[in-house]
Amino acid sequence: MSRVFIVGAGTVGTATGRALGHAGHRVTFVDIDPRRVAILVNEGLDARRDLYLAGEPESFVFLCTPTRIVTGRHHLADVAAGAESIGRALARADSSHTVVVRSTVPPGTTQDLVRPLVELHSGRRQGAGFQIAASPHFDSRTSASRSGRHPGDTVRPPMTVIGADSERVLASVRDLLGTLAPGGGQLRLLDDPAEAEMIKCVHSLFNATKISFWNEIWRVCDRLGLDPDDVASAVATSAEGSLNPEYGIWGGAPFKGKQLPGDTQGFLGFAEEIGLPMPLLSAVVGVNSGFEQRLDAEMEALSMLASGPYYYAPDDGQPDDSEPEYYDQVPCRMADLAPPIETAPVLDGKPEVDETPPPQARPDLDRRSELAGGEVQVDPSANHPSRRRAGRRPWIPRQLGR
Repeated sequence: MSRVFIVGAGTVGTATGRALGHAGHRVTFVDIDPRRVAILVNEGLDARRDLYLAGEPESFVFLCTPTRIVTGRHHLADVAAGAESIGRALARADSSHTVVVRSTVPPGTTQDLVRPLVELHSGRRQGAGFQIAASPHFDSRTSASRSGRHPGDTVRPPMTVIGADSERVLASVRDLLGTLAPGGGQLRLLDDPAEAEMIKCVHSLFNATKISFWNEIWRVCDRLGLDPDDVASAVATSAEGSLNPEYGIWGGAPFKGKQLPGDTQGFLGFAEEIGLPMPLLSAVVGVNSGFEQRLDAEMEALSMLASGPYYYAPDDGQPDDSEPEYYDQVPCRMADLAPPIETAPVLDGKPEVDETPPPQARPDLDRRSELAGGEVQVDPSANHPSRRRAGRRPWIPRQLGR
């Protein structure tokens, strides 16, 4: 049994706390709203207005404060206030505690906003006095009740995502939240909290895009007098994008071939003929055209590099009047541009060879997926060329709303 504190007893916090309490953990709700605290107390739950960690054993502190949208942007004042209150409580704590950001926040919030505030108000550093992780809440829209009163409501999604840069923290949060995952559900463990936050954002964006897509198709069917349900039910079981989980998820390249470019462009023109705008499909075609141009530019650059030891550049002077479109060929050896290649030192007439094997990558630590109660599985996307992790730039919120 673990000790758990829920900071922010709204929909997410209440559902998470109820489920953890139902699983046998000792849960305390913390909320600044006295009416909400009174409701929880009347239901027999442990609830209070302030967070106290003095004398408490090692525990999990879930940050579940709301993230409102103000003037089209995330309003992070409540998240910041919750982080500050956790920091002040940690300053008086006798043990090390794990802070888990459960709110839906922009990628980078855990490490670039919550962590610095907790450190500032606690006087402690991450890893020395507290640990931090991100495990965003995935709402289950299949729940019969939206009240969150039942322990299983809205907290048993088919996938639970946990992000932390510590193996020990990943394991501890996994052991706690793994009990909430339904049989067959996945636990995805990530070594960067920002990736967990990004997954939650993209999860919602994909669902919203799919709904808007079918609403756009519904308008076309309605204009033509066709049954949109027949169309949707057939496509949902025939389109590869609906059947194959890996279809189209490798980013960086446009769709090509004879079918997709022609079908999208042709249908967009058809919709224009019947006087029905399709802004989403127009955006799909526009995004793809942008990636086509990018790919063409990259291929042209690669072709120039592979053309040989010379490259051709325009002359700095005026072009020849007799040949206005001609560019002078300016030979330039690639050796003049590239740094010298280091050669191995020679000992006794033979080159010295470093026989030390290169370090082996451990994809299981970089990207893992495991079934609840099952074995850890390596995610095939770990070694995909599109995974460029040269270093994530810190994200600084432009506005906290305070």
